[in-house]
Amino acid sequence: MNLSPKDLFGLLQWCDSLFPAGGYAHSFGLEEAVREGRVRDGEGLFRSIRAKLIYSVFPGECVLLRAAYDAALQRDLKILSALDEEGMAMRLPMEFREGSRAVGRRWIQMTADLYPTSWTKRCLETLVEGRLRGDPAVAFALAGVAADRPLFPTLIGYVYGIASGQVSAGLRLLPIGQGEGQRILARLWREICEGKSLENVLSEREVAPASFQPALEIRSMRHEMAEMRLFQS
Repeated sequence: MNLSPKDLFGLLQWCDSLFPAGGYAHSFGLEEAVREGRVRDGEGLFRSIRAKLIYSVFPGECVLLRAAYDAALQRDLKILSALDEEGMAMRLPMEFREGSRAVGRRWIQMTADLYPTSWTKRCLETLVEGRLRGDPAVAFALAGVAADRPLFPTLIGYVYGIASGQVSAGLRLLPIGQGEGQRILARLWREICEGKSLENVLSEREVAPASFQPALEIRSMRHEMAEMRLFQS
């Protein structure tokens, strides 16, 4: 976590809402949860994001990111492609896959643009050829390695983006204000740090990625057929 000012600025840039990844257009199932009345207020939003982190992000996406980071350090596109395929397969609803893929593809493209090397060019070519589909966890790992950022802050940046994106979507879907959104994020950071979830991801090296949120996946499938919607997913 001992980042130089340059590395810290770079990480903040990637986590900023101004970064053109397109995540603002997706709620990843939250809109349908609000429509069904499962999430009605700030407390419900907090519980929804916490459940997403506990049952999907930490055991699934973060484990994939860690493995992809190691493969990117070795410049091993074969392993990266396999991890990318596994990550996309874990996203069962079509909207999850396509929405995540759009964000991940943009991250890979921006990695090649902001950190131009022969390696990032190969990754972009692999994306164009279809051997990389654009799983966001794999894409964020590629960006971290390309920027010479350590694994731990890269993981933190990824989790921050997911949590803040869900709060941003919640502000547009629920009758809550920005102050409530900040309180939700502060509660999440306390629980994450007290629970040592990220440290566990780093220490348990042999654990396979896993995700279990069937209710959220069903809502995402219903959202695909909704007659009116604010978000793409």
